[in-house]
Amino acid sequence: MVVDPDQGPKKRGFSWQLIRDRIGSRRGFLVLVIIFMIALSLGLWLADIDLERQVQTYGYLGVFLVGLISTMTILFPLPGEAVFAVAPGIMDLETVGGISLLAFVASLGIVLGELTSYFAGFWGRAVIEERYRVTYNKVDKWMRHYGGPAVFIFSFTPLPFDLVGIAAGSLRFPLWRFIFYCWVGRFARTLLVVHLGKIGWDVFFG
Repeated sequence: MVVDPDQGPKKRGFSWQLIRDRIGSRRGFLVLVIIFMIALSLGLWLADIDLERQVQTYGYLGVFLVGLISTMTILFPLPGEAVFAVAPGIMDLETVGGISLLAFVASLGIVLGELTSYFAGFWGRAVIEERYRVTYNKVDKWMRHYGGPAVFIFSFTPLPFDLVGIAAGSLRFPLWRFIFYCWVGRFARTLLVVHLGKIGWDVFFG
């Protein structure tokens, strides 16, 4: 009797189909996403990327990349705002419009980078280290009570935004609302940073 290898139970031995099924499952995908995000965060944090050179070389595109790279990391902050503060001087921007455009472009990169925390929360909260558990639980409560305004406050202030991003994803807060409130807060904050940075640049180097 000939047994069709594609039929019948496969309980023993190596099976590519079994591996594909496990990876394709929600839990398997969750593990891969979390591993990828942690590895990406740690890699960017340890890479010691020269963010200021990105601005010098690529101008507005460099500002966008700095915003993206500096916020893609989860719980490993990179000094993006320090670069935004000196960017108007580095790029020789003099007009309010040009400096405000810099803040707008930077905010777009920042929001895209912040999506990593949202999706980390969407697929699970295992990315939260034990030392952040207590703070995260508080943030989770604020997110449940205030929603969008909580995202705005955390994006505008120095509060740990990654935690509210993870909470938003975990609670299935609508993505478009998350992006909107995050962008409004980040744009306002970056606008303040670049204009104050320009004033400081003119005082010291003008």
